[in-house]
Amino acid sequence: MHPSIRIAHLEAPFVYRSMAEIETARTQHTAPDLPHRHDFFTIILVKNALGSHQIDFQTFDLQDNTLYFIAPEQVHHLAVDAGTDPIGHVLMFTRDFLQQYSLGPDGLHGLELFFNCDEARPLALETEEMAVLLDISSKIADEHNTSRVYRWEILGAFLSLLLLESSRMKLEKQQHNVQLGHRASEIVRSFKNAVEQHFQEWHLVVDYAQAQHLSSNYLNEVIKSETGSSAKDWIQQRLLLEAKRLAQYSDMPAKEIAFALGYEDVAHFSKFFKNLEGRSFSEFKNGLRKTDKP
Repeated sequence: MHPSIRIAHLEAPFVYRSMAEIETARTQHTAPDLPHRHDFFTIILVKNALGSHQIDFQTFDLQDNTLYFIAPEQVHHLAVDAGTDPIGHVLMFTRDFLQQYSLGPDGLHGLELFFNCDEARPLALETEEMAVLLDISSKIADEHNTSRVYRWEILGAFLSLLLLESSRMKLEKQQHNVQLGHRASEIVRSFKNAVEQHFQEWHLVVDYAQAQHLSSNYLNEVIKSETGSSAKDWIQQRLLLEAKRLAQYSDMPAKEIAFALGYEDVAHFSKFFKNLEGRSFSEFKNGLRKTDKP
C-alpha cells in the first residue's frame, strides 16, 4: 500500500538554498527520500549537476544550465548522483509572498512557467543566458542572508526580474508562442489556467467556454488550432494526471479518488480512466505495486 503523499511546507514566505546545502541536508536525513508535494513554488537553477528529476510521471536527466519550475501540488523528486557536487540555486516562495512583494499569482500565470500540463519540461539555456539568471540568483542569495530594511521588497523585485527574464528566454526559444494573435493567446492562457484551478469541478468544455463568454465550439477551435489538442483532451488529461498521482502516492481507494475528482459515480470514473489509460484503475494500481517490489 502506498503512503499518503508527503506535503512539504515552507518555514518562511521566501527561502533561498544552494543545491549543495540541500544535498548535504538530504544525505544527513535518516528518513527515506521519496517523491513529495510542496504547498509553495520552487525554481531550481542547475549550473552543474548529475542525476535525475522526476516531475509527476516524467523523469528528466539533470543537465547543466537548466531551469526547473515546480508549482504547488506537483509531485516531484530530485536525485543527485552519489559522489557528485551539484552547483546551483533553489528559490522557494509562497503565494502570499508573490501577492505582497512580487508579480502576484495572476502575473505569474501569464508568464507560462508554472501550473499547466505542458509547462513541466525543463528550460535548457545557453551558457550566456544562464549567466544572467545566476547573477540575479547570487544577488538573491546575498539579500536573503541579510536582515536589512526592505529585505522582502528587494527579494520580491529580484524574483520578478528572474521570472520575467526566464519567461522571455522561453518565449524566444518558442517563437510560435510569440506569433500567436493576441486574442487567441489570451483565450489559450485563460483556458489553461482555468483547467488548473477548476478541473476537479468543471469536467465539460462548456464550463470553460462560459467562463470566457465564448461558445464551446469557438473555444475548442482556438485551443485545437493553437495547441494541437482539443479542449476536451486538455481537461481529461489533467484529470487523468491527478488520478494517477493519487493512485501512486496515496492510500485512497478508487471511490475516494473518484469523489475527490468530482465524480459522484465510481463506475463513471472507472470508465473514464480505462478509456484514457487503456487499462482499468485497479490494473494501474496493481502495476505500481509490482514496480515497487525489490
